[in-house]
Amino acid sequence: MKTVPCLLALSATLFLSGCADTFDDCGLLPLPGGVGHLPPLLSLAVSAELHVQPSLNVSCDGTAPLQVPDRVTAEVFDPNNRTVDSEAALTSNGQAATVRFTPLTSGRHHLRVAFAPVGSLQQFGAYVTRAWTGSGPTGLSLPRCTQLDRTTHGTWLCDGVARHGTTGNTTVLGTSGLSDVAVAGNVVWVVGEDRVRRFVDTGAELALTGSLLLSQRDTVTVIQSRLATEDELWVLDSERLHRFAFTPEGVVTGATPTPWGLSNRLPFGADMVLGLLVRLGPDTVSVVQMTPEPDSHACTYRLGPDGAFAALEVACQRLPGVPAGIEDGAVWTRVDSLLLTQPGQTLYRWAAVDGALAERGTLVVDAPLELVSAPLRPGFALPFITWRQPRTASAVPVAPASQGPLGLELLPGNADLSSGLRTLSPRFYWEADVSQGGAGTRVYERPPSSLK
Repeated sequence: MKTVPCLLALSATLFLSGCADTFDDCGLLPLPGGVGHLPPLLSLAVSAELHVQPSLNVSCDGTAPLQVPDRVTAEVFDPNNRTVDSEAALTSNGQAATVRFTPLTSGRHHLRVAFAPVGSLQQFGAYVTRAWTGSGPTGLSLPRCTQLDRTTHGTWLCDGVARHGTTGNTTVLGTSGLSDVAVAGNVVWVVGEDRVRRFVDTGAELALTGSLLLSQRDTVTVIQSRLATEDELWVLDSERLHRFAFTPEGVVTGATPTPWGLSNRLPFGADMVLGLLVRLGPDTVSVVQMTPEPDSHACTYRLGPDGAFAALEVACQRLPGVPAGIEDGAVWTRVDSLLLTQPGQTLYRWAAVDGALAERGTLVVDAPLELVSAPLRPGFALPFITWRQPRTASAVPVAPASQGPLGLELLPGNADLSSGLRTLSPRFYWEADVSQGGAGTRVYERPPSSLK
């Protein structure tokens, strides 16, 4: 005899036994959750009906009668571990069960379905998404942007090209290669061609308000991360942390760059970035980096009297996992589970609170769901989750108001596109416009958030 677990979705518990002295198909067990099955994707406030199969005992030679359960119970827990009203009933002469419930909270729900006297206990996750709360699509006649942002007056910045909102005219912010761009309100900072330039969007044009020719001391190498306000630009390159400021006299100045980096740091992420900047306060920043250890290290730097950054003489904060997303004042990390009985990842969001990074959201991502981590070097980017079966869809994790589980919101657009053609930031979701043969970008704006 052997037990064959058959679930609609991921099961966290396997009941292993087999037929002695045989190595035929009878003795082979399926992978956890069954081959090809994904955790269910459900809609917020819409009645859900899930079909779950018990673990049935069958004989290797097929001669013993099939034993089936004669009763079933179910428990459904929302992301906050609160019980959700549910109903369970046996179907198919005891060879399956139906569980019905209406989810009222977005995020991962946990189901426990108990069969008796045979059939065992089945546990799995179900994911509930709220509808997209952002805008409809805006088309840009520019190839899909790697770096994308917009000024308050409506000028789009896409990979060093400005597309003016009122006239539709384009301005290339550099003559050789791509310029690195950071936007703060109507201020646009551009680093490239050995210069740092500051523009202001007047509504009619981008007016140059200051320019600094970089000396050998201030030279910026490969940019890893950047943070901008209207009056300051902080840049992390592969070797040093830079601070540029726009003075009340209307001049762009540069402080002495600060060396950074642990001696055994390693590149990470889809684009092998070395470090990320997270703003902890008006004069304090955290540099997040990786070493051969499984945790991230967040090391704090603060502005000194000379206007340059200096490392604080405190231990770097350890964050579980590898960076998977970045915001102005937050970083996302992911921890991969290698356990055969519970594969998947755990996603964390760490936000700046009182000069340190505090956990502000978690989400368990069951295998074989795809947790997409975007390239981090171009700028702010968030991870998202993709389902491939029974239908293709993607969802963005939604941060809670305080510590707790992450919610989920359905992404718009073309979910069939490869993840390399889709990017999510705190302000926008954008993807390649295949109707233009990939020569255009389709952008959806997200609602503003006041969360830390």
